Amino acid sequence: MSRALVWAFGLFLTAGLLLTGCTRPSAAPKPKPAAITDSAYLTADLWNDGRAEVAFYQVRRTQDQYGRPNEQRFLVGTYLVKHRFSPSQMTKVTDGSSGTSAFKYALFYELESGSYQYKRNWVVNARQENLRPFKQSFTSFDWCSNQYRELAFTPDGPIEVRMRSDDYGNRRTSFAVKAHSYPPAQLPMLVRSLDFSETDTVSFNVAVAEEGKHVSARAVRGGVERVETEAGSYPAERVTVTYDTAVPSPIGEESAQTEIYWRGTGSERLLLKMRAQNERYRMTLVEQLRTPYWKENLWPKLDRVEGRP
Repeated sequence: MSRALVWAFGLFLTAGLLLTGCTRPSAAPKPKPAAITDSAYLTADLWNDGRAEVAFYQVRRTQDQYGRPNEQRFLVGTYLVKHRFSPSQMTKVTDGSSGTSAFKYALFYELESGSYQYKRNWVVNARQENLRPFKQSFTSFDWCSNQYRELAFTPDGPIEVRMRSDDYGNRRTSFAVKAHSYPPAQLPMLVRSLDFSETDTVSFNVAVAEEGKHVSARAVRGGVERVETEAGSYPAERVTVTYDTAVPSPIGEESAQTEIYWRGTGSERLLLKMRAQNERYRMTLVEQLRTPYWKENLWPKLDRVEGRP
């Protein structure tokens, strides 16, 4: 072989080795975390009837909003409805032709305490297919101030936190998202949708805006029990939720470390009752109906609820 050919072959081999050495293997895509919600339940035909689930609960607790021993009792209203939501705009889509199919869940009540009257409202928007959250918002009036708080789960970024108030300061920050992370007000709907078909224990996280952190939680499905409520007697699955540390609670102000939920065994998996394990607070169904509340007056249709929460 001529020197020219040897030189050319060596150059070719060296170039090949250099190219091979400099080429980085393509990064494997991160696997998606296994689903913890029951998609068949979340996408069932029962949500396509053009109506909302409206349910009312009686709350009893042994501590007031300041953590002082004080027996309190008040009515809570909730509704659950399907609509279209824009993840980029973080708001409902009104033309019906775009956006993502989502659930809107609301919990609201008024509470009187001395001179004060508290009006509180939580609203959560989450994807229908898997209940991954879009946003939790909170509004309140307490004779001191109006207040607005928001947890926005951006599509490809962090969880954004906003707080605006006349008396309690203003705040805007963010913190990193985690898989299977949900805002506190979404927990009743999450418990209803958890998938226990393959296991009796499901783990998730609670996003806590005040501290910019996630609290680990574990839900364990127990047996079926009969639950007595003002609305009647129902068979229900018992689900026990335990948190690593207490989390914010719309019902208990701050949660107990363990809460127990009873979800109906019917196709709607209606939340029938929940309570703190230490009995500090509890919430029990009073009445429920399905109604297009935006175009009909639901109040004359109720048998046991006589006024607005």
